Amino acid sequence: MQPPFGVAPSPYPQPGEVLDGKYRVEHLLGEGGMGAVAKATHILRRAPVALKFMSPAVLSMQGAVERFVNEGVAASQIDSDHVVKVFDVGRLPSGSPYLVMEFLEGRDLSQVLEREGPVLDMPRAVHFTVQALRALHTAHAAGIVHRDMKPSNCFVINKDGEPDFVKLVDFGISKVRTADDGSAAPAPHLTKTNSALGTPLYMSPEQARSPRDVDHRSDLYSVGAILYEMLAGRTPYTSDTGEFTEILFKIFTTEPEPLRNLRPDIPEALAAIVHRALLRDREGRFASAADMAEALAPFTDERSREHLVRLRGTRRSSMTPMGPQLAVTPLDENARIAQSEATARTFASDSIAPRPIVPTAGGVAREASGPAKRASKMGLAIGALAAVVAVAVGGVMALRSREAPSPGIVLEPAAAVHAAPAPVVAQPPPVETAVLAPSPAPSEAPKPSASPAAHATAAPTAKPAPRPSAAGAALPTQLGDLKLH
Repeated sequence: MQPPFGVAPSPYPQPGEVLDGKYRVEHLLGEGGMGAVAKATHILRRAPVALKFMSPAVLSMQGAVERFVNEGVAASQIDSDHVVKVFDVGRLPSGSPYLVMEFLEGRDLSQVLEREGPVLDMPRAVHFTVQALRALHTAHAAGIVHRDMKPSNCFVINKDGEPDFVKLVDFGISKVRTADDGSAAPAPHLTKTNSALGTPLYMSPEQARSPRDVDHRSDLYSVGAILYEMLAGRTPYTSDTGEFTEILFKIFTTEPEPLRNLRPDIPEALAAIVHRALLRDREGRFASAADMAEALAPFTDERSREHLVRLRGTRRSSMTPMGPQLAVTPLDENARIAQSEATARTFASDSIAPRPIVPTAGGVAREASGPAKRASKMGLAIGALAAVVAVAVGGVMALRSREAPSPGIVLEPAAAVHAAPAPVVAQPPPVETAVLAPSPAPSEAPKPSASPAAHATAAPTAKPAPRPSAAGAALPTQLGDLKLH
């Protein structure tokens, strides 16, 4: 269908056109300076979708295409019912990209304020805010900062019979964590005059100063500005002249008018929450979207509390042992000793003792059974326990030597106890020898060893074990830092 004479043809696909062989355009939903949105039908799925197109005038702007694609990248990384879903990214024959998005039927929050405002009742305003914070909680956990929170980017729909359900849209200027190092990389800055990152009326001071120097607390400032507007009927800062610079000057130098001056029926505690979110110093704001939502809990109604409960569940599931909040505290001496004793008891227990293997006449190994198995397990348990005792006794002797070294003894870092326990473990008890090998003939009976190692092993075990100290500390087992010469 040709446009009327004298009317410029639309730069966007027309109703009936099929894109990429699967999206049939139905009609345009809206058109603005940055682009247009059309309703379409996925031919195979027979489901409605929304197609978002770029304005040809915007294509020439530096970084405009990257910003447009960034919206699809950011939204696809956020798994939340409160964030619009992006299904696909395509290109028109002209080369201009377009997004395939979830089709939403409703109106944005700015339209709600125009038609039903300018002031909303307190429970409803809090209800919108809690949902926005729930969406931001998921986005921030994915490393994404929206950076353009405003009423027109909060879309209100009826979802499964639930009215006033909020969906966040337009993540085009969001900061998205890169895949290489996990840091947050901002979208390219648009250098044209009318392409400032964010909307000044809802922009945090740090974002107004430097769009790249923002974190998740900038979004919380914007949410505070939206809540202020819903309760007061106007934004925290206004411009008498309509100039951009006037808004920035007020953001940097003044505080918003107290909310209760404009809405005296608002509880002081709720007003304090709003003003805390609007602090110029971001260190004083709420630490997270979840924290701000929790602060709003006393002012929620039944439907808002359901979203708050879901947010709490998401918050708990995200607090994994790998989270930054978890700190490892070193064990003190008593705890280390108790842990070592428990380990020794575990390895000496019959439940996990290794099953002995004995050679058969044909040279094939098989598992010992019956009395032989029980005797072998008992021998291994006795051997392990003897090793622990030898380590403890040798360590105590080394510690006493450190306190009062005698002439000819030098203490230096090393593992002192390696020589003591090794012969005990290497020489199995007689009962285990009877299981693992045939008994030697009388003429081949082994002679007692006269090596110095055997005497060195027997000497410490002949001494009585020292008693615990007055403080009740058990025997030290971490003795790898001592060596005797």
